[in-house]
Amino acid sequence: MTQQRERIIVHKNRRRAFWSLAIVILMIPVSVLLVLLGLQPGRPEVAWALVLFGLFGIVAFAGSAIRIIHTVRSPWRLELGPQCFSLYTPAYDLDIPWDRIAGIAVDKVNGKPGCVLVLEGLAGVAQGATFHPGSKRRDAVIDAATMQARMEDSFDNNGYHLAFPGRILELSPDELANLLAKARKGEFWREEERQP
Repeated sequence: MTQQRERIIVHKNRRRAFWSLAIVILMIPVSVLLVLLGLQPGRPEVAWALVLFGLFGIVAFAGSAIRIIHTVRSPWRLELGPQCFSLYTPAYDLDIPWDRIAGIAVDKVNGKPGCVLVLEGLAGVAQGATFHPGSKRRDAVIDAATMQARMEDSFDNNGYHLAFPGRILELSPDELANLLAKARKGEFWREEERQP
């Protein structure tokens, strides 16, 4: 998390991404070793189970490494300001005024704790988003109608409109919820005004 004069920026959890990438990269040579053991010269037959398992590992771990690198390079971050907070993702940028946030809590997101938001005036929030053309993911949010429908569906199924899964940001869900609650009250910017 970094703080500039007017904005507080919460970045992605790059430390977690680094360790995930390190583990994935270490598993690629293990998979190559399995292929080599399966094809070991001097054996009367090829051990196809080892070869196939090794090839599957190479493809899976290489694919995971590419996804992790893509995630680390994406513009995903939160910026908190006096009037609103902004969420930047590969598919869209979303500015949500603080007065549109009805609730901030910690709840289960995909089975683990995450920071969740309940919003007011959902149609206006979705209309304020800027969408990036050419998103390659099939499930990407590409327009305001899709965003509003997903948020409504999330509220019906989970009780919240927008969620930040745990460990996706460099702050824990509790720390993020606390930070958002303080920012919504304007505490950080009142402190700046008091300082000479």
